[in-house]
Amino acid sequence: MQQAINFYVYGLKQLFDNLPTALRLTAVVWVGASVLVLILGALLVGQPVSGGDVRPDAEGQMPALTATFTMLSLVINVMAAAWVSLIWSRFCLGADTPRGVVPSLKGLPFSNFLITVLLVVVVVGGAGLILNILENMVIMHLPLLVSMIALPLISTFLMTWLLLRVGAALPATAAGQVLSLVQAWVGARDKSIWVLAILAVVTTILLVLPSMLLAGLMGANMLLHSLIGVVTSWLLILIGTGWLVAIFRSIPPMSK
Repeated sequence: MQQAINFYVYGLKQLFDNLPTALRLTAVVWVGASVLVLILGALLVGQPVSGGDVRPDAEGQMPALTATFTMLSLVINVMAAAWVSLIWSRFCLGADTPRGVVPSLKGLPFSNFLITVLLVVVVVGGAGLILNILENMVIMHLPLLVSMIALPLISTFLMTWLLLRVGAALPATAAGQVLSLVQAWVGARDKSIWVLAILAVVTTILLVLPSMLLAGLMGANMLLHSLIGVVTSWLLILIGTGWLVAIFRSIPPMSK
């Protein structure tokens, strides 16, 4: 329990105790990627939307264009998230503090880090797909509140727990070390990860829910909605990266 709290606090303290540095190292990259997505939305869909605001079958839109936009925005967001997470992982590990507001990737293991990110996404996404199939099999036999609230929360918790375990490979890659997803899974088997997953889900809800409510109150103001999303996602990436760094540091040497 105490170790989970230590992990949790570490992620928060690394960000908020070093907020000016965090903004300098990551804000331009993340905001720049978000602006690029908005520009693509304006060009391809006809309005400045973010990647999560449209679907390939969005009513009144051209499916080919919205599908293209969705794929392009996904690529841009993944690349930017990997860039930001790599830089922040190295800062948390004390590796270096790059100069400037757009940290150079020269000499950094970005390609390896991106591959690890994609592997983690495949593993967690695959687990999410399996959970979704299982949910659809039982959802009709459960009370409404259970199917609408409890099941999504359980699925989110399990996927977060899995992400925290295999995601410990990301800081290792950022540091230039070799730690497979299997090694990360084995090394991060401590029960504290269950508690950290609960805290992570609660934190995510506390960050996302108010932004969703605020966006709803503002109606169809897409730009404001996108701005709120940019800030929320930036916070989650940096705090989450801090958690993964803390977990990685706790893995016994034999597991590495």
